[in-house]
Amino acid sequence: MIILVYFLNAIVLTFVSWTIGLLINNAIKQRAFYKNLSHFSFIKNDFTNKILGLSIFGWIIKNSFFKVFNQKLKFKKGMSRKDLESIRSEMVYAEIGHLIGFLFILVFIFIKIGNGQYTYALLLLGFNIIFNLYPTLLQQYNKKRVDNILKR
Repeated sequence: MIILVYFLNAIVLTFVSWTIGLLINNAIKQRAFYKNLSHFSFIKNDFTNKILGLSIFGWIIKNSFFKVFNQKLKFKKGMSRKDLESIRSEMVYAEIGHLIGFLFILVFIFIKIGNGQYTYALLLLGFNIIFNLYPTLLQQYNKKRVDNILKR
């Protein structure tokens, strides 16, 4: 029974982290350092992205109900440079929002570990990786692909 409560709390906290990510992201997006964040990348090579399964994760997002969350990230044939730059900007916004959400939940994970609630911390970590870290990495991966198109 307690695992079910942990599971439901983890789901709620994940949605809360998305909201916190949006709020903080909106507060910082006009700051000078935000532009530097737009070029940040955790993973530099495609081999690591492949090992992590980011293309599979992207396919799951595109082919599940998650595709409705950010309608601004849709590619169409014959997109102009301006359209691609706009999508890239939206990718950066989504990436940073998820990264903020990831860091927010990390705080809770450390608190739960400190309280000896290891099962809850582990469940939160799993949700945090799936719903915040992987979307961050996916946005970085896609952002790199858009950058390659824009360079041509």
